[in-house]
Amino acid sequence: TGVGFPIEEFVYRYVTLSHGFLLRAQDYSPWNGIPIFILSKLATVLWNFQDLIIILISMGLSSRYKRLNLYVRNVVTVEKRSEAKPKFGTDLYLQIQVWRRLREAYVRQSTLVRMVDRKLGSLVLLSNINNLYFICLQIYLGIHKPSSSTISRCYFLFSLSWLILRACSVVIAASDVHLHSQRALKLLHSCPSANYNIEIKRLQYQLAHDFVALTGMGFFSLRRELLLEVAAAILKYELVLIQYDK
Repeated sequence: TGVGFPIEEFVYRYVTLSHGFLLRAQDYSPWNGIPIFILSKLATVLWNFQDLIIILISMGLSSRYKRLNLYVRNVVTVEKRSEAKPKFGTDLYLQIQVWRRLREAYVRQSTLVRMVDRKLGSLVLLSNINNLYFICLQIYLGIHKPSSSTISRCYFLFSLSWLILRACSVVIAASDVHLHSQRALKLLHSCPSANYNIEIKRLQYQLAHDFVALTGMGFFSLRRELLLEVAAAILKYELVLIQYDK
């Protein structure tokens, strides 16, 4: 094979070292080792694919909020330019209609996010559980089974870095949905008081009180704060595992 040992030895070492929690070395045989090896590779592809799905869908939802926020920015800019000119009759009606359509667009967008959340919630929950479990497992194995081989150490660092990057990418991409859902509030606060109307007031109240975010089946919401909470949880789990191992 060009790596110094046959493929059977490679599969044996891979399965017993990386999947020792499933199979002990003395219980290994090609009949159970090869299926574990194949299923492991398939599971790795599926885990990466599920995270990619969450990231891409989150980016799509965030981009829709970005377009709405940009439109609000443009409307507020126009309102500032016409601040000195009071509106009556048709002008006032058209102004209110513009803000009403904006408010209704935000309502439709929040409805879309909740619909996606109902369909995607189980996948988000599974993704975060998988990432948390394998990060804890990788750190635990790195601490308790250190290797003197340079290749093994490089593999450990690369694998752990990839897991952390993947988990952070999912949380950051999904948390952008909540972040951009409230970005327009700051723009509305800068709207001139002379042009303030009932639709602007309704939109402000709606954005301030309508919590929009992707969740893991309602167990947790994907926000930036979740990264710190997960990091603290990983630290606690590792300390508990180290304590029990002693």
